[in-house]
Amino acid sequence: MTYKVIAFDLDGTLLNTKGQILDSSKQAIAAARAKGVKVVIVTGRHHTAVKPYYHELQLDTPIVCCNGTYIYHPATDEVELANPLSAHQCETVLKIAEQHHLDLLMYSRDAMNYEKLNDHMTKFTQWAASCPEHVRPNVRQVSDFAEIFHHPKEQIWKFVISSPNRADMESAVQNLPVSEFSCEWSWIDRVDIANNGNSKGGKLLDLLKQWQVDPQEVIAFGDNHNDTSMLTAVGYGVAMGNAEQEVKDQAKFVTTANDENGIADLLAKLL
Repeated sequence: MTYKVIAFDLDGTLLNTKGQILDSSKQAIAAARAKGVKVVIVTGRHHTAVKPYYHELQLDTPIVCCNGTYIYHPATDEVELANPLSAHQCETVLKIAEQHHLDLLMYSRDAMNYEKLNDHMTKFTQWAASCPEHVRPNVRQVSDFAEIFHHPKEQIWKFVISSPNRADMESAVQNLPVSEFSCEWSWIDRVDIANNGNSKGGKLLDLLKQWQVDPQEVIAFGDNHNDTSMLTAVGYGVAMGNAEQEVKDQAKFVTTANDENGIADLLAKLL
């Protein structure tokens, strides 16, 4: 099989446990691109939180963001095929988060917004501040989420709910109608909440259709539950060694953990 596209999740996959891209992976990606293979990032992240890695890899492809909520074009700052949350849906998420005492992070058109500075947001804002200014993620503390999602020119891509109490998280998810929301666990203590119908796999397929690439000619790497739609949508879905067994079961191949050179070793064999 001649592979034409490689799709990468970031956290837990292309990024190691220190939040860095291994040199071996960077070299493998550069070698693949030299052969004409397109490399695309498919992530749960906001596009501004992808920029540091996108520029590090010197990519020129669109980014599939927020678990398939939209496709972002860094060169033009354009968004396409977007399926954001409505103001009514935002109100529902806010109400349920308050009932279950959950922390919220809200992804708007150009920023990641939070009201409460918890441990996770403290670490995240410190990381953002450490990035070079031209690729620095846009994260800001706000006083009222509602002022943003009721603004007529805003778009709300997704919410992230978090809590050290998993039972509270599970209860909140159960109270969000599956007919309206797509809820995916992106970490052990975090759930991404987006509009119904959004998924990494679905949006990747939309992008492949634009490129006229058969999904069977695609390799995808992922590690978490929000990656399974992508791993099963393409010809060669690869789960990382650090993934949960349920994710591994959905993949065609399981490579080593994200601190090891499994990505580079596998690409050397497949390409």
